[in-house]
Amino acid sequence: MRGRPSGERDTLARRVSEAFAPGGAIAAVIRGFEPRPGQAALAARWADALSRGEILLAEAATGIGKTLAYLVPAVLSGRRTIVSTGTRTLQQQLAENDIPQVREALGIPFSHAVVKGRANYLCRRRWERFTAEPLFEFAREARHFDRMQEFAETTRTGDIAECSGVPEDLRAWGEVNARSETCDVASCGQAERCFLAEVRRKAAGADLVIVNHHLFFADLALRLKRGGPARTAEDGGGRQAGDVLPAAGALVFDEAHGIEEVASAFFGVSVSLGRALEIVRDLSRAGGKKDAAWRGVLPAAEGFRLAADAFFRATGDEEGRFFLPDRDRPDGQFERRAGDLLRAAEELSLALSEGPGVSGKESGADTELLLRRVRSLGEDLAAVLSADPSEAVAWGERRGASVAIHRTPVEVAPVLTGGLWDPAVPTLLTSATLTVSGDLSYFRDRVGLGGIAAEELIVDNEFDFAGKAMVYVPRGLPDPGEEGFPSAAAGETADILALSGGGALVLCTSYRTLGALKERLRDALPFTVFVQGDAPRMHLLRAFRRDGDAVLIGTGTFWEGIDVPGESLRCVVIDKLPFAPPGDPVVTARIRAIRGRGGDPFAEYQVPEAVLALRQGVGRLLRRSDDFGLIAILDHRVVTKGYGAIFRGNLPAMPWTRDRAAVAEFFGRFRPIGARGPEEGVR
Repeated sequence: MRGRPSGERDTLARRVSEAFAPGGAIAAVIRGFEPRPGQAALAARWADALSRGEILLAEAATGIGKTLAYLVPAVLSGRRTIVSTGTRTLQQQLAENDIPQVREALGIPFSHAVVKGRANYLCRRRWERFTAEPLFEFAREARHFDRMQEFAETTRTGDIAECSGVPEDLRAWGEVNARSETCDVASCGQAERCFLAEVRRKAAGADLVIVNHHLFFADLALRLKRGGPARTAEDGGGRQAGDVLPAAGALVFDEAHGIEEVASAFFGVSVSLGRALEIVRDLSRAGGKKDAAWRGVLPAAEGFRLAADAFFRATGDEEGRFFLPDRDRPDGQFERRAGDLLRAAEELSLALSEGPGVSGKESGADTELLLRRVRSLGEDLAAVLSADPSEAVAWGERRGASVAIHRTPVEVAPVLTGGLWDPAVPTLLTSATLTVSGDLSYFRDRVGLGGIAAEELIVDNEFDFAGKAMVYVPRGLPDPGEEGFPSAAAGETADILALSGGGALVLCTSYRTLGALKERLRDALPFTVFVQGDAPRMHLLRAFRRDGDAVLIGTGTFWEGIDVPGESLRCVVIDKLPFAPPGDPVVTARIRAIRGRGGDPFAEYQVPEAVLALRQGVGRLLRRSDDFGLIAILDHRVVTKGYGAIFRGNLPAMPWTRDRAAVAEFFGRFRPIGARGPEEGVR
């Protein structure tokens, strides 16, 4: 039998069971800990998978405590484990809350390391250059420079998130972080003091390595690109100097529902106008202090800049995600501009090679790095333009002045099947939303586990939705596709929130509806209204929790990863069923692929994806046993269309109503008028 001897398996199972028992090790360190059957079941099955060397897919409903359920068996197993989470916020939660609890409870001296992407760490070399010649374009951010200076002089980790009071989205961080395209270890005078190198060294010796999906799949894509093995073998086979993650004896993917989309991004290729302009700017800075050898470089750099600007303008002016222009269209503008940019990149590369050169001078390493960046952009551009529609989709995205083009694989399952999953390495994939109608097949197929042996576990919700929650679907609203829907949805939302007394998360599927809600609710409600984009996400969430009666309006990432227990969140409003936009290039390509093989895209892809997204949104409501609240779905299709039954059947069992009076009665039952003030709702 694969895995460890039965005696070791029995010992691990017993120790895990004892840790979660009433009066056990976990209860001794966590105040108010109550044994939960779902948590114990997940921990037991994961312990078994660790012992046997198996892959386990586990849907674990909100509130069962899955973090402890996977950490305790992993630590007790003695295997080096890589834990990949959905976000950097979850990484910090593991490091600051969960891991210290496990260490105290088990009394086992194990080490851990939190590893983030390169862009999260300060580069000492780039910081020195930035302070020596600050750029005029960052003058508006100058008020933050003193605090950044203090951080640079005192930090032990270099983690930019630790620089309190300075926004993480500050443009100046892009000038001083450790991004790969600006990093050259061989020529760096700060290599021995490099924060990124130090965190990698720490990770190489840690028992528990905490990463996020973006970093994990960036690392995997890099290794697969150069033909190396997945970073999962216990013997560490194939490890190279540039690797970020060490070999692992076990893997955990928390919030595993998101790995397909993240993997798609990193197994693709992207080229942006910002990337091209940054190369030109760095060339200008380097050439400004050089000798006559640079005379031919700067004109070539200017030609490259003009070609890049013209090319990205030729993609169109559509905001959001869009198809690239047809390369065969009569005017040929896009095709012509693409050729111009490719030739400009070649000419710039030649000028760099023949001008300042890359050897024999003190500046040779810097020049070589710039040359690699120019060549890399040209190669990536060619890769996007040559995308085979049967395998990948080429598309663009514009957000204000930022524009980029991408090549994304239509399906990542084949890549993951051959490049990641190893049945000999214990692996846990867990999330509150993996199943559709109680079946894990859809998720398995999307992530390449369809033909690979894997155990399954479904841990049902333990919260009292039937007694403490309700779904309201209003009557009389227009169809979501009609012009008047956003305005009508905003009016209905205002009426609902008047009954809830605020304390609401409003989830939108489009920025159009978000804008209508923002305009209407800020004037109509006596509560504070926070809107996505007004401030960084974490700042909005912190203020929302603290207020108690506030309203938070968001889209996209606000559908998941938000944990606000207590009365601060007692109402979740969902504007419409979260079908992916049919005009989205990647969605369209996947629909075509399914249709091409004779399948039904709506039933096989669009409905399952929307079901999982809806379950994520609904999962924001009840976060602990004493929570209560209302789910308001403003899309009548959930009760009037035949496929609505699939959505209803995938939500926890609870009362449904179309009567607003029932909503008033519901909140009157749980929040009698005058029973508490806003400050008492904060927990």
